[in-house]
Amino acid sequence: MIRSIFKSSIAILVLISCEEYKNENSDSGSYSFNKGKSGVEMKILSGHNYLIYDTPIKTNFEWTNIDPKTSSIIGTGIRILETKNGVTKTEINVPENILKSDTLYIKLNFRNNGENTRTEFRVPIKTKR
Repeated sequence: MIRSIFKSSIAILVLISCEEYKNENSDSGSYSFNKGKSGVEMKILSGHNYLIYDTPIKTNFEWTNIDPKTSSIIGTGIRILETKNGVTKTEINVPENILKSDTLYIKLNFRNNGENTRTEFRVPIKTKR
């Protein structure tokens, strides 16, 4: 009895802690991370929620209460174009047959309220048709 209560409590704590860091994805081409009053949102400007192999697609990373100059965006085929007014403009062009799966893992590192924070967006990639 005590073991099952302990296991249930651990499971609930894990779920609550993961909710704060969830990678939200919608059909509109937007991925976001929020923690308190800070956050970052990646918008795929094509309007899709996926990328296309061998096709340069513009994206914006919009930072809220995070200094984009002290942040990093890491992922295959990502080219930073400019950072201005809290928005980092990028172009993503992933060559076909370079990834192990049809998912681009975009890693974000930044300072949030004085502490180093990391998150990851998992963006699906499709082939041209």
